[in-house]
Amino acid sequence: MDAVLKNMVRVGRISSINPANGTVRVVFEDRKNDVSYDLPVLVRQSVKNKDYFMPDVGEQAVCLFLPNGNAQGFCLGSFYSDVDTPPASDPNKRHITFEDGTSIEYDRGTHTLTIQAQGPVNITAAGNVNVTGDVIANGVSLTTHIHGGVQSGASTTGQPA
Repeated sequence: MDAVLKNMVRVGRISSINPANGTVRVVFEDRKNDVSYDLPVLVRQSVKNKDYFMPDVGEQAVCLFLPNGNAQGFCLGSFYSDVDTPPASDPNKRHITFEDGTSIEYDRGTHTLTIQAQGPVNITAAGNVNVTGDVIANGVSLTTHIHGGVQSGASTTGQPA
């Protein structure tokens, strides 16, 4: 039974990815650098809601193989280590950090969604984009700002209605 389990669960490094198929190949250094067949990457959902991500080449991965051999299996995902540590340490936070420094974090304790973007943020909506609360851009409030230098005789306008 031990031999079967040792062949079912393996740790290796991603050696190549196939983004179109959602598969990876994994090299197992403890097995004379054997390389797996294409393994589907396990995702959270794939039918009505679709979750997509691909691990990086060189990333550690845990793989599960079916007991009938090493041709059929799955890449279950990666894991943290002393070198690759978690980007957050609060159990109330869900956090994603991208290679360029962009991050998305939701804190369910404070009900705060934080997005730190290193590039543009594009929102496309089939309908309205509704915001409840103030919108502040570069320190200027959308709901409380006033305009100076108005030509109609007054020196400032009132706040937006």
